[in-house]
Amino acid sequence: MEITTDVQGLAELEKALLDLGAQTGFKTLRSAARKAMKPVLSDAQANVNVDSGDTKESLAISAKKGKGHASAVVVSVGNTRKKARKSEGGHKLAGVNQKVIAQEYGTKNQAADPFLTPALIKNKDQVLNLFKAELVTAIDRAVKKAAKTGKK
Repeated sequence: MEITTDVQGLAELEKALLDLGAQTGFKTLRSAARKAMKPVLSDAQANVNVDSGDTKESLAISAKKGKGHASAVVVSVGNTRKKARKSEGGHKLAGVNQKVIAQEYGTKNQAADPFLTPALIKNKDQVLNLFKAELVTAIDRAVKKAAKTGKK
């Protein structure tokens, strides 16, 4: 399934991020992207089929450096945690990769019951709006900090 949307101003965004410097620009972009994906995570956690609870506990936002110039940051919501938080007991999460794939896409013995794809589709406009707002705030904050310290 492909989700498309029209985004304008990417050239200006790239210039603003490059003006901050590579490391600061990456951190700014990653931070804004993680905050923007929170509605998708919340929606996915609310709609996941809870069996033992391990699948729900394993869901998290992952943001890492992309490969190549075309993708500076890769952000995803999915089963990225291997262990429950201490507040959730701290136990190992058993077989969550297989559980998530089986629920999202189905198997020969189990019908698909997607929760990640609908969460992204439902929240894509909110994600873009949050990303835009967070990025503007983060870039402004980074520029002010750089001006204060005299660094780029």
